[in-house]
Amino acid sequence: MMVIFLNTLAMLAMCVIGVCLVISLNRFSPAGSKPYWIGAIAFIFFARVLEPVFLGVAGFALPGQDASISEAVVGLIMACLAAGLFEESGKYVCLKAKSVGGNLDLAWIAKFALGYALCEAILLGVIGHAQLLYFYSSPKSMLTLGLDSTALDVMQNQVASITEWTAIFLVVERIFAIIVQIALTFLGAFAVAKKQFALLMLAVLIHAFINVPAASYQYGFLELHHGEMIYALLLVVVLWVLRVKGASILEFLEMQFTKATLRS
Repeated sequence: MMVIFLNTLAMLAMCVIGVCLVISLNRFSPAGSKPYWIGAIAFIFFARVLEPVFLGVAGFALPGQDASISEAVVGLIMACLAAGLFEESGKYVCLKAKSVGGNLDLAWIAKFALGYALCEAILLGVIGHAQLLYFYSSPKSMLTLGLDSTALDVMQNQVASITEWTAIFLVVERIFAIIVQIALTFLGAFAVAKKQFALLMLAVLIHAFINVPAASYQYGFLELHHGEMIYALLLVVVLWVLRVKGASILEFLEMQFTKATLRS
């Protein structure tokens, strides 16, 4: 019961964090909620529709499939690259479309980025984790999914890895993911504003690299707690940078993008 309670508490904490971020951003911007929804829809379309379709059609080994080590490694690499390519290109398309209709302003980019990041956090960190908790509480229900033996083993291992520590891991990983998604969105905005395609490629590669620990766990190359420790260390570094350079970063962004929709 304690495992379920703590992990449920972690999911509720993620929801509270999301609401607080939206409220805080709305305090500084009178613009509406449209950018949030555009960001959320962009994540669903590019990350949850196009990317899985591409990986399925391309024929690379996917998590849960019976494959050799070499095939799994290739599948892992391509999955990470595909995640970076589809997600960052999708953001770029949305930002480019916005720039055609008018200047990219800081408030719109921030809301779009937060909407994108929170949609990922809700779908993967809350709904996805809730599904695992359901299977944790009712292991026999996994047998009704109709999975083959390899995929079933992967699902069972994921469920078995849920502990009290998973609650902490969930919050750490999702907070890190939100910060990274927002940062990469602004990098994409720079690619649009400066018309530098290399910045988009940089965002793709950074995204792919950050996905490696999570993908390694999904493909069975890395234990869950090892991957989460990596993300915890990265989060500490990111928070330290924001603490030391946060004001300078915000000032730089305000210089690069118009503040027409921001309150003083």
